[in-house]
Amino acid sequence: MSTTEEEPLLNSDAPTPVAETKDEDKKAGRSTALLISFLLMVVIGLGNKIFQKLQTIPMYNYAYFLSIYVTFIYIPLSFAYIWPMIIWGKQISKEQRAIPLYKFFVMGLLDGIAGVMQSFSVNYIPNGALIILLTQSAIPISMLISRVLLKAKYEKFHYIGALTVIAGLIVVLVPVFMSKDQNSNGESTVKIAIWCIVLILSCIPMTLSSVYKEKALGEQDIDVVYLNGWVAVFQFLVSIPLAIPAAYASNLTISELPTNFWNGVKCYVGINSITEPYYIQGQLIVIDNCHEAPLFVNLYVAFNVLYNILIIMILKYGSANILWLAMTLMVPLGNAAFALKFVPGHKRMRPTDIAGLIVIMAGLIIYRFWGQFWKFFTARRHRKMHPIGGINGESH
Repeated sequence: MSTTEEEPLLNSDAPTPVAETKDEDKKAGRSTALLISFLLMVVIGLGNKIFQKLQTIPMYNYAYFLSIYVTFIYIPLSFAYIWPMIIWGKQISKEQRAIPLYKFFVMGLLDGIAGVMQSFSVNYIPNGALIILLTQSAIPISMLISRVLLKAKYEKFHYIGALTVIAGLIVVLVPVFMSKDQNSNGESTVKIAIWCIVLILSCIPMTLSSVYKEKALGEQDIDVVYLNGWVAVFQFLVSIPLAIPAAYASNLTISELPTNFWNGVKCYVGINSITEPYYIQGQLIVIDNCHEAPLFVNLYVAFNVLYNILIIMILKYGSANILWLAMTLMVPLGNAAFALKFVPGHKRMRPTDIAGLIVIMAGLIIYRFWGQFWKFFTARRHRKMHPIGGINGESH
């Protein structure tokens, strides 16, 4: 154990200049590491949000394959760490391995439902900036569910922030519901509006999964990769029977789904299967454009893996405030990125989009940071009103 911070130096009532230098160096090193982690979090998190949408452009006809693949890939990645750690390491204890698998199944069930809902919603909502804004609905939904199931208590500024986010969501959704046009893939705005609602509703099973994890695991310490690995196994298994609603959402019959899935595999490696547009039940099926699929899908998986690793590292070695700040910055940066002309599928931001973004950002700042702001200003005001002075430190 280091003696520079935790333990006093022997035979000395005050730290030596060497100890002070070591303390300063350690603090400076930690500050630098946190700054780098913060910048990486913003960049990688932004890439994660951007490529979550971009991967659906070449894979547009194969949303079900994409939802299955993105879940499956975490299984070998996770167990490449889990098995060696169980055999040779000490991170995954016997107590952790004794956790009943049914708990992981419940988590996987909820995550599987949320994952399929999100995959299809992101696929069929053409505006990537709108997707980023709609996912902020997780804040009021998680507040409501946590309040009911966990009896969580919130401050007034939390409610004000959540209501402000809801107001911003209404601002960006009204034009979607009022428009009567079709997008370039033939999707009517009525269907787009429905997928917007599905994306918002996907936050319900996602939040229920988080609440269940908190109640099922309690204060038990568990390796995050071990947890995510087993959840991914059951999420993958649960996603298979979800093929029935997935087929309906894709305007396919159940008998056509295996062919669609196989064509999705081919599209993933850059091979087109649909070379002529056609209609199914009045729905236009566009031609494949799979040449960018290997790049976009694999970049999304890479960004997503790094994103989750960074979340763990920042929470472990930094603080939740750094994470919240990075995630808050991603919202306007993501919206700006999807408005850039060189980004595939870019959309120009309408006045209502800008207004909604401003309102949602205000809600996020109030919800996530107002408590810290208020404590800071209160403490500063208290110091001004009660300055410390005198030999014994009396107030004047």
